[in-house]
Amino acid sequence: MKSPHVLIVGCGDLGHRLGLQLMAEGWSVSAMRRRVDRLPEGFNPIAGDYTQPNDIAGLIDLQPDYVVFTPLPTARDSAGYHQGYAQPVALMADLGLLSTVKGGIFVSSTRVFAQTDGDWVDENSPLTQSDPQGMSIVEAEHQFLAACKNSTVLRASGIYGDWPGMLIKRLQRGLCSPDPDRVSNRIHRDDLAGIMAFCLRRLEQGETNAPVYIASDHRPAPVGEIEAWLVKRLGLSAMTGAATSRLANRRCSSQRLQSAGYRFSYPDYQTGFAELISEHLS
Repeated sequence: MKSPHVLIVGCGDLGHRLGLQLMAEGWSVSAMRRRVDRLPEGFNPIAGDYTQPNDIAGLIDLQPDYVVFTPLPTARDSAGYHQGYAQPVALMADLGLLSTVKGGIFVSSTRVFAQTDGDWVDENSPLTQSDPQGMSIVEAEHQFLAACKNSTVLRASGIYGDWPGMLIKRLQRGLCSPDPDRVSNRIHRDDLAGIMAFCLRRLEQGETNAPVYIASDHRPAPVGEIEAWLVKRLGLSAMTGAATSRLANRRCSSQRLQSAGYRFSYPDYQTGFAELISEHLS
């Protein structure tokens, strides 16, 4: 029996983690990125840029069973988000890549939500109509779901799990958030890769995923609480300054994903950060 074949477009750290999980289970993994020398051994490497039509068109001949798109903005302005999210999905749809597969996954962001008052959001909550970058992500979500049957959008909150990561690095410089009461949401990168694998396995087994899942751990928390916990665990002195804040102030519920059967390896920030600190500072 032919092993399932997944194509990971924009295969960075998350794609590496996903592909290694699936390859260990007998899947074939193709991966496109600009620098293929950074891909793990065993991946089928395709050098390419997902913003370029010719590079996307060349992927169709691979005949993958599933497509996973893990995009990044090409710049932090609205044009960069459109070029990194909406434009490539439109190319994949127009060139026929998304219509020839059995299913797909698009890694989105909780930035798409309109809520900024600290309340809970779920998959049915209103989406932004005032954030141009977020609106480009929403456009990409809609295009992906429309063009790819059996597709799922994963709205990921703040991804962490590398060392030291932006938050710890900032605290080590003595900088705290100017908005300690604003609520922060996180997802460990191993869990996000695990969620992608979970959804693909379900598709391969003939099960149906929801069109949208929020990928965020169980414990939204005020950023001041997280910083205080980290400062104590890291043995840092009191903060001396404030960093720029881009927090959106909402509580993201992953109940739909949990109800589907996914079990988090890192259900809260303490579990994830404690392991990181133990690995690197013990």
